[in-house]
Amino acid sequence: MPHARLRALYADYDALDSAISLLNWDRQVLMPPAGGAARTAHVGVLTRMAHQIITGEELRRALEEAEAAAEPGSVEAAEAQALRREVEVRTKLPLELVERKARVSSDAYETWKRAKAEDDFPALAPYLEELFDIARETSALLGSGGHVYDSLIDLYEEGATCQDAADMFGAIKGPIVDLVREIRENGRPVDDSELRGDWDKERLRAFAESVTGAIGFDLDRGRLNVAPNAFCTNMSIGDVRMTTRASEHVKGIVSSSLHEMGHGLYEQGSPPEWDRTPLAGGISLAVHESQSRLWENIVGRSRGFWRRFLPDLKAAFPGRLSLDTNGFYRAINNVQPDFIRVGADELTYNLHILVRFELEVEILTRQIAIRDLPEAWNAKYTEYLGITPPTNTLGCLQDVHWSRGAVGYFPTYAMGNLIGGQMWQRLTADVPDVEERMAAGDFGPILGWLQERVYAHGKRYQPKELVRRVTGSEMRAEPWLLYARGKYGELYGLG
Repeated sequence: MPHARLRALYADYDALDSAISLLNWDRQVLMPPAGGAARTAHVGVLTRMAHQIITGEELRRALEEAEAAAEPGSVEAAEAQALRREVEVRTKLPLELVERKARVSSDAYETWKRAKAEDDFPALAPYLEELFDIARETSALLGSGGHVYDSLIDLYEEGATCQDAADMFGAIKGPIVDLVREIRENGRPVDDSELRGDWDKERLRAFAESVTGAIGFDLDRGRLNVAPNAFCTNMSIGDVRMTTRASEHVKGIVSSSLHEMGHGLYEQGSPPEWDRTPLAGGISLAVHESQSRLWENIVGRSRGFWRRFLPDLKAAFPGRLSLDTNGFYRAINNVQPDFIRVGADELTYNLHILVRFELEVEILTRQIAIRDLPEAWNAKYTEYLGITPPTNTLGCLQDVHWSRGAVGYFPTYAMGNLIGGQMWQRLTADVPDVEERMAAGDFGPILGWLQERVYAHGKRYQPKELVRRVTGSEMRAEPWLLYARGKYGELYGLG
């Protein structure tokens, strides 16, 4: 059968891709420091082999035969369509470029770790120069015919454009800035000092792990480790790896763990019969981020959530916290512009993303040179958040994405916030008493709703179609803005 042959060929590609993912996870979690050079070489070889399979003539012929044989609207047709996109993108990128990006990004990651720790931007700058050059080459080869950014964001969010991202930020920037200003000028003060300080990181990680398990993440099919940056990767639905980042604030490990749990639940929820096929896993980065941001913020910073888990946190750290549930709820939702994106509050987070989006576009279009990135970064933080990073470690060196060559990724975080807000609006209309259910530790209705409407579809539907199916419309800002205004208006006692 044409479809069986196509799946068999794809399985070879998936095995290599999974091996690359596992090696990259190990690099960031367990690999000895001296292993970097060999690991770069290993990943380079596997990347070449995977590229040769996905762009090879044998798989291309099998794909054409499977497309011709598939019934319109069938799972087989959807699988062929998903693989067709992957093949077309990969075929446009020469092997030399793919290998070069793998090599440079591997070396850049090792340099980024040292540069961030030592506040040494000049050490990373040459790698960023080359990786942004590779991004420009990639965009030209993919050839959308529009803005240089269009082909890059489309890699992460199919169908999205630079203008889509600009329009999104145009819709949310003003209301966010106005609400943050109103909180600063008229809001009741919030004291989150108890959440800061020297927390035992392993005990905090263990607490976060227990929380993810209580919500529904299957720890027999996944794990949670501490790494320099938080991420989630998977080799199958039976092997989903999450990492969380160390922090001097309880929100660091807990929030980043819940964020990655959102990704992990999506991957574990993929239909078993589609595992290791082109339909397995999440459809796009914005839809994926809708899950991570929904679980991290809408659920994980809710009053009901902490009614359930604050006693467990206090038990894990005896005598550390005196706040009651309402005080803790207010503290973990404190709106305070800060330098670090991953520890930001819900409101200012999108401004962090706006800074990165604008800088990516300006670097790609050569309005800003890499050598001037620290100055440009600090200027935007001063303008948008009213703070100026005192070091590059707290500024342009904080994120791992550019050192891995991920240019065009950042807007998907903000898109995820909006899509997550739309999904939550529909979910709460269907699931009564969500706050009370969370307070009782019953997260099954939330997870079940998302499983049925999002996770169970894998990559069967394109991103915009899936969002329409789940929410009734394409991505829009109003539900999230309504949620944010209601939550923070009540929390800060605003009119």
